[in-house]
Parts: sequence; structure tokens; C-alpha cells
Amino acid sequence: MIRSRALFVSLALSLLALSAGAGTRYVDAALASGANDGSSWTNAYQGSNGLQLALTAAVSGDEIWVAQGSYEPTAGATRSIYFQLRNGVAIYGGFAGGELTLDQRDVAAHVAILTADLNGDDGTTGFAENSYHVVDASGTNATAVLDGFTVRGGNANLGSANQDRGGGILCVGGASPTVRNCIFRENRCTFGGGAGYINASAPSFTDCRFENNLGSNFGGAFDMATNVTASFTRCVFSGNSAARAGGVEIFGSSTVKLTNCVFRNNTSTGSGGGGAIFISSSSPVIRNCTIVGNHSTVNATAGILASPLFAASNNLIYFNDGPGGAQNLVNNMSGVSCTYSCVQGGAAGTGNVSADPQLANLGSGDVHLGPLSPCADAGSNPAVPVGTTTDLEGNPRFADAPGVPDTGLGSSPLVDIGAYELQNTLYTLFCAGDGSLATPCPCGNTAPTGHGCLNSDFFSQGALLLAAGSATPDTVVLTSSEMIASASCIFLQGNQQNASGAVFGDGVRCVAGTLKRLYTKSASGGVASAPGVGDPSISARSASLGDTIAPGSQRFYQVYYRDPAPSFCPSPQGNTWNISSGVILNW
Repeated sequence: MIRSRALFVSLALSLLALSAGAGTRYVDAALASGANDGSSWTNAYQGSNGLQLALTAAVSGDEIWVAQGSYEPTAGATRSIYFQLRNGVAIYGGFAGGELTLDQRDVAAHVAILTADLNGDDGTTGFAENSYHVVDASGTNATAVLDGFTVRGGNANLGSANQDRGGGILCVGGASPTVRNCIFRENRCTFGGGAGYINASAPSFTDCRFENNLGSNFGGAFDMATNVTASFTRCVFSGNSAARAGGVEIFGSSTVKLTNCVFRNNTSTGSGGGGAIFISSSSPVIRNCTIVGNHSTVNATAGILASPLFAASNNLIYFNDGPGGAQNLVNNMSGVSCTYSCVQGGAAGTGNVSADPQLANLGSGDVHLGPLSPCADAGSNPAVPVGTTTDLEGNPRFADAPGVPDTGLGSSPLVDIGAYELQNTLYTLFCAGDGSLATPCPCGNTAPTGHGCLNSDFFSQGALLLAAGSATPDTVVLTSSEMIASASCIFLQGNQQNASGAVFGDGVRCVAGTLKRLYTKSASGGVASAPGVGDPSISARSASLGDTIAPGSQRFYQVYYRDPAPSFCPSPQGNTWNISSGVILNW
């Protein structure tokens, strides 16, 4: 027991000694005064080698905050010195200098560049003296963090010790760093993976861009060799090129995950093909990606080329061109089994569509879905990776597009095909009887999320109001479901809302201000819609009742309906009506 206690104390003291220096270390290339010891912004490590000084001093638990400017891996000319990531050390760029908290930084406004250009002559002389890699992640786990940098200029052109691959970042031998909010640009190699080379490793890349990297033989952006379990989430690959796999190569029993990513204008220049993605003997998981406008100048397939067959879902694969600009099915994909995807040329498989996806402006690089895109509400909800709640831009992943029908798989709202979710700008939901309001449902008849208070129909979840159509021109249709089977109901409009709600029969009403009874309908199977055939539009009906709706204004809507069971809410008795949840229409 004494020996065990002594061992415990010794280990504890060792851990304290290792962590005693942990904290925040500051780096500012432009600083010309202070102690140059990294202890504060005024004493930050200085010069183009300031980050290397901070990395040398760092211990596990440290954060390194790096101000805008350009940083080199060495002040000398040795090309085999890199920024070596370290376990337990998080490196953050994007500071102006002077920030007190991490969330005050602005990565886009205060660009921190990690460059391999040791002579500063890439724009004139060339890349001959550049470091082989910019970043080396060897030996790291997920606690090694790189966040908020532009990584550029790596030139892996020496044919030994992996120095011919991975110009931007090298991940080998089990490396699994966490990389976020970074841009890998203008890196190159002579073997494969201009932006990065990954072998038997599991790095994660989130909210990153890979632009104009040259991969020589394999993988303009990334060459992923054997047993790779890397993940790429909300990433954009554009302007990269290689003989095979202009964007990424996934090779040798690798299970790479690509979620909410865009591949655009990447090029395969050789017979290998795969302008965007080349897959060999691997089973990647590719979900909700947009793969458009990629090129293959020799091989026919410019989108995804795979062997053997692999399955993918919720992807938009369109406008990819082979030799001579051809855009047929084989030019977009080969060796891929798709479901709930939009593929040019028409792909066999459940839920696939082949119609023009109606992108906003492919020529300018805007690959958002247009308001009437057949890709909207056409994906498979079960195919969305667990935990994925946002699209490429961080907008809600499951958003109903009122202007298009639901053609996908699952319960509404249905996910869109591709990396971007078409956001619902027509309406927002409000006034649910699910306990989210200050006013509760009057007799404890709380409903599931988003619905109005429960009614006497045992099988109903409470009436739910939704909208569809467009505000200009006014084609909006309101639909209330889960009411009493054949109830009479009134569609109610107000020009204000009561955010707290007020008891109204067996439900809670939030529509307030000037109230207009727009339409009276009878439900069928608990569902009623308005306006119906022969009815004036909502805006026309409102105007006829004395409330002209100006463009840019809002109106608030709920549907109240008969519930002929006075004993359903026994205290107080006698209520024989209820009300749906509400919608706020943006006119």
C-alpha cells in the first residue's frame, strides 16, 4: 500500500510538471517590440518564424493564437523543416492581435498564412526552394488542432521519404489531426496529393477549402492510399488537377467520409479519369455532396469513377464533362450505384432524378439550388449521416421548400439533394402547443414538437399548419392537418402576434392584432387546405376584407376547428373547439 501511494504521488507530480506551463501563447509576425516570449499580445513571438518558436515552447494543453501575417517553417533554407503539429496543442489563426477570447477572431478578415515559400519568390522565380510540406501531422491524434489558416506553397518534389507527396499536409502512420477553417491553396507534388497525402491515417477536415493544388499523378487535392478513415465535412474542392483524380483519390480499402462537400472545376488530365473523385477497392461514404462542372480530358468520366461498384445517396452529380465537352451519364459517373440523387443522363436507382437541378449560377461558381429545383425536398432522410443537422453553409439541413413537392424519403421536412439546403424564406413556424410557449395547453394536452395542443382524436398529434407556394406571385396554400376527421374550420389571419399565447378553447392562440377570417372549410380525414379551387388568393382575400398586404410585411395564421368532445378538456368543461399551430408568412 505504501509503495502504491508513493507511485501515485510520483505520477501526479510528473503530470503537474508537464502541465505547469500550459496556457495561451501569442504570435504576431508584424510585432517589432516586446519580450518576444509569447506571454501576451504585446510580448508575442515575432517575425515569420514566430509560430515555430511558439511550437517549440508549447506543451500539451496549450493554445497558440496567431495574428494575421505570413509564417514560414524555417528562417533558413532547409526544405525538410515543416510546421509539426503536436498532440494536445491547438493552433488558431485569424487574430488581429489584442483579442481576449477565441470567438473574437475573424479568420476571413485577418488572414494567417503558413507558407512554404522560403525565398518569397513564388510569384516570380518559382517553387524550387519551397519546403516539401507545409504541415506535418505525423504522430498526432485528434487533440492536435490546426484551425484558421491558409496553407500554401508546399512543393513535394523529392522522390524519397514521402517527400514527393502531400505538399500541403502529410498524414501518415496513424496521424489523425483535427483541421478546421483552413484553406489549402497552390500546393504541389510529383507523386500524389497536392494539398495532402494520407496513408493509414484518420484526419478530420471541417469547413475547409482546397483550391488550385496540383497532384501530378494521383489526387489533385488529396491522394488517400491504404486504410484511410479520413472525414471531410462541409469542404469545397475547386480548381485542383492531377493525371488521375483531379479532386481526391480514395484507394486501397479506405472508408473515407465526404459529407456536405462541393467538387467544382477539378480536372483529370490523364487516362485514369475521375475529374472530381477516383475510387479504387474502397467503400467511402459520400452523402449530400454537389459534384458539378468537373472535367476529364482523356478518360470519359469527369465526376466519380469507381471500381468496384459502390453506393452513394443524396448527391448532385451534373454538368461534368469528358473529352470534347461531352455530358452524358458516363461523363458524370461510372461504377456508382445511386439512390435519391440527381444525376445527368439518368441513373437507375430508387428516388433518382435526372432533370436540370436549376443551380443558381454554375458559371460564377454559385451552386446553390434555385427556388424550384427538383433536388429540393428530394433526398433521403435516413441516408443523412447521424448528427448532420446543417448544410455546407451551416444553415438548417432539414428545411421545407414550399415551392416544390416532397419527393424524397422520410417525414417532412425532407432533406435536399446536394451540399446546400434550399432554405424556407416563405414562412416560419410559431405558436406550438408543445410546452415551448409561456401559456401552456389548458388541460395538460401538450402536443409533440411543433404541433398545436392535442385534441380528442386519440390518433392525432395536434393540428399542424404548414404553407406551400410563393409570395410573388401569390400562390400560397395553407394546409392544416391532424384536426378532427370531418371538422369545420376557419383559417384566421392577424397582423400581429402574441408571443406568449393565450388560451383559446382547448388550445393556445398567438394570432393577434387585426383579425380576419379568411376561409371556412370542412376537413377531410383531419386535413383542410385554403385557398381552394375557385377561392381568391390569400392576399386578394385579405385586401377584400380591408387588410391590404404590402410586400415585405408579415402576417400570422392559425386554423381553429370544432372538437365535439366537451369532456376532453374537463376543466373548464364546455370547450368544443381547438386551434392549430401557426405560421408566419413573409410577404
